Amino acid sequence: QKTETSSSKTSTAEKKVQSQANETAVAKTNAGTAKTKSQSQKTESAATKTTSATKTSTAEKKVQSQVKEQTSVKTNSTQTKNTDSHIASIGAVSAGDKELEEAKKKLFNIPPAVNGAKLCFVIDDAGENVANVKKYTALPFPITIAVLPRVSHSAECAQIIRSAGKEVILHQPMQAVNLNMNPGEGAVKADMHLYEIEEIVLENIRRIGPVKGMNNHEGSLITSEVLKIGAVLEVCMAEGIYFIDSRTALAEANQVRQAALERNMNVLERNAPFIDNVITREDMLSEIYKGLAVANKQGRAIMIGHVDKSVNILPTLLSDLYPYLVKAGYVITTPSKLGL
Repeated sequence: QKTETSSSKTSTAEKKVQSQANETAVAKTNAGTAKTKSQSQKTESAATKTTSATKTSTAEKKVQSQVKEQTSVKTNSTQTKNTDSHIASIGAVSAGDKELEEAKKKLFNIPPAVNGAKLCFVIDDAGENVANVKKYTALPFPITIAVLPRVSHSAECAQIIRSAGKEVILHQPMQAVNLNMNPGEGAVKADMHLYEIEEIVLENIRRIGPVKGMNNHEGSLITSEVLKIGAVLEVCMAEGIYFIDSRTALAEANQVRQAALERNMNVLERNAPFIDNVITREDMLSEIYKGLAVANKQGRAIMIGHVDKSVNILPTLLSDLYPYLVKAGYVITTPSKLGL
């Protein structure tokens, strides 16, 4: 009985132990399940956050895209406005040019050229001022510039003229009837022997040459003496250059044609008024119109102006006139192209 009782007690104790063990296992299982649920909840929470972040990122991208589109639209609008403004500005300038063109047409009253009348512009007294000479060499048409032989920048000016493709001639000083007038260094004077005249003219050519021709600076006394001017023409013939009579002497006293006739030589002459006796744009334009009338009657006109005397007006006036003279049919050339 004791053994059975003892055995029964043992069995009861074992059952308690197993029951406790089972409870412990259940508790552990429940704890594991709880942990698993917790981890699952955390995973779900992380996934939710990721989804939320993805949605936020997508939304931000949409907003940024909209902002960029709006900015682009604004920029394009600004550019369009600027372009329109620039085009309008160009149109305004173009309209201004047309108005200026019309104003010039009204300003210049140029008669049509008769049979391609030729015009030669000769600009005297170069050699003192290089900058002034350059204003004439910059003109967009053939022009002839006469250089004084023995002034401060004679050789330099002559070289500048040649380099610009313009025509250089010697502006030969000669004594005037008024003996109080000083024609300058290298002048032909009435008291010189003929060989002295030839020597001084040759030396002047050497100083600024090569030259295409020559015209007289002052010289009303010398051009009135057939022998004296004849000595000058002898040099021109020997050097193969032309002579332009600037016609500073009275017509009845002038002996240039006679001296040329005696040598069977052709000479040129200024056959239109001096351009710049009066230094205003209006007066110079009036003298050029007179030259155009001469060209239309005689087929050509040689007009003379002066480098320094009218430099602030004449180059600009000639530049303004040039396209209208060509349009009217005039041929602007140089004395060497006229044919003697």
